[in-house]
Parts: sequence; structure tokens; C-alpha cells
Amino acid sequence: MNTVGVWRGNVEAERIRDEWEICSDDLKIFNQKKLGSGAFCIVFKGKLEGKAPICKIQPSIATQCFENCEVAVKKLPKYADESAKNDFVQEIDFMKRIGYHPHLISILGCITAPQFDPCLIIEYCCNGDLLKYVRNRRLEIVEPMIDDEMALRFKDLLSFAWQISDGMDFLSSKGCIHRDVAARNVLVDENKVAKISDFGLCRLMDTATYTTRGGRLPIKWMAPESLQDYTYTTKSDIWSFGVLLYELFSLGAVPYSWVQPVDMIDYLRSGKRLDKPQHCADNVYEF
Repeated sequence: MNTVGVWRGNVEAERIRDEWEICSDDLKIFNQKKLGSGAFCIVFKGKLEGKAPICKIQPSIATQCFENCEVAVKKLPKYADESAKNDFVQEIDFMKRIGYHPHLISILGCITAPQFDPCLIIEYCCNGDLLKYVRNRRLEIVEPMIDDEMALRFKDLLSFAWQISDGMDFLSSKGCIHRDVAARNVLVDENKVAKISDFGLCRLMDTATYTTRGGRLPIKWMAPESLQDYTYTTKSDIWSFGVLLYELFSLGAVPYSWVQPVDMIDYLRSGKRLDKPQHCADNVYEF
């Protein structure tokens, strides 16, 4: 065994991890401005002083506004157990490996030093998640009244659909399965750019199929094989993307709202699928 090579590899890995670290003095967290929360994490608005580490790690994106900028800060709740902490560290490591893409929420840096609570610092998107965005602005499409370039239009829905598919294609090229593709997990920035987020269920694959059991699952977004056998592939992400498109072009409707979660497998086995949303163009639905 080449112990020198292993030692050098470990040193190099440690050096790379350190490049992502942000000094706690350079990060201000606004604990009164909670952006969102889930079963395992809480996201706050924050402010980063200086350049984000990603600008040094990936210099090609240095022109992005990741200096003295508003950020989102993802933290664990106080009651988080060891399993949640391990999952959070895994998510941070995953985002480091993926790096930057314009249609993914990017890691800007992190705090993982043992004397501090772990933090994941990511891009801040002022328009929030896509589901609430289209729900809150649906009348701008249904009853367009003003000629405002910032108003939501049908062409924006088409643009969001393409941007999300572009981000998913990038993840797939990296051997990644997202496993939770849904409108609630896509964020929209000030320029109407959609960015896939929430990588807590993501897995980098060394085989084409990932199998798991247990945990909380987004049942109505899951492919039949995922519901039945708990298997996930790029194809199951594509199925979830199709459900996301229903959310998008229905302007925020709940998919399969008429079906109980326990009945989803039988419903899909019968050949039934989501109908065309009311305000979706025929050619878009057929495509």
C-alpha cells in the first residue's frame, strides 16, 4: 500500500475543503428573516462580506455578483440529531462537488469548523420558490392587464421549463439523481432565472439505479417504479419533471389532488395520468 500517496491525497482533500470555508466574522445571519424551513433545516437571509469562496474555486464565474452580497444561509435546527447532521454534511459535500451552474442553486461557501454550528451559504433568490411565485402571480397570465416587462407571462413559463430541464441535464451529466424534483424546490431570482435547489435527497451514482427504503417521500411526484420498488434513476427524475410541468402550467395546482397517497400506485397502474391544465396551450401539453 502506498501510504505516502494516501497521505498526500488526504492532505489535498483537506486543502480543497478548507477553500470553501467562510470566516464567521464575514457572515451576518438575520435570524429574524427566515426564508423557509423543512423537517431537517432552516434557511435564513444573510449578508456576506468580501468575495465568496466559489469565486476563487471557479474563477470563470467571478463576474457574478458573489461579493458583498445577500445570501441564503441553511442551518440545522437545535433539535437535529446525529443522523440529520450527517445528512447535512453530505449535502454540503455534494454541493461542493457539483460546483456552479446557472440553473442550479450554487454553494457560495460554508462553515464547518467544529467550534461553530455548520452552515451552508448559498445564492439568495429574491422571488422565492417557483410554486409560490406562479400561484401569487397567476392573474398576470389569466387576466393580463398591464404592459409590464416584469409581469409573469406564458413565455416565462416556457422559459422556466427550459431552464429547469437544462439544470437537470447538467445534474444527469454529473451522474446525479435529484429524487425531489418539484416546483417547491426551484427558486427564482430577480432576473426570472429558475434555479433547482434542495439537494438533500440527491445522490451521486456509480451505477444507473439507486435503491432506498424509508424516510419521507414526495409520493405524488414519484415515478411508478420509485413508488413500488423504491428505485431511482435519471428516468424517475424525468417523471418528476413532468409533474413539475403540470404545477407550472396549471399555475400552481396540486398534482393528483383527487387521489389519496395510498392509492397512487393503483391509479398510475390503471393508466391514468394528469390532465391538461386549463390555461396550458394544446401544443405545449401535447409536446
